[in-house]
Amino acid sequence: MKVELTIEAAQGEMMRVSATGPDYDAAMAAAKAKIPEGSRAIVIRVGDREA
Repeated sequence: MKVELTIEAAQGEMMRVSATGPDYDAAMAAAKAKIPEGSRAIVIRVGDREA
């Protein structure tokens, strides 16, 4: 599974980080670990889930 986060930095600039993992929780944890200090995730995108 792939998760992509849109990040808002403390100065207001936007950037994106993404990560993959075997499931949502693992992918989200990996993506959150890439968020710079003082920034926050404002949008979360999840890749298509196979049924």
